[in-house]
Amino acid sequence: MTLEKVRKWIKKAENDIKVAKDELNTENPVTDAICFHAQQAVEKLLKTF
Repeated sequence: MTLEKVRKWIKKAENDIKVAKDELNTENPVTDAICFHAQQAVEKLLKTF
């Protein structure tokens, strides 16, 4: 995997984390969506290794 692809995967993971955090801070957070985005972030970060 090239360095550019690694950076793209990290950016995508950061976006998933942002969505999860933003949803967590709402009045009625949708926990399954938070968990989904957290899992996706972890998966994408693992791909960078």
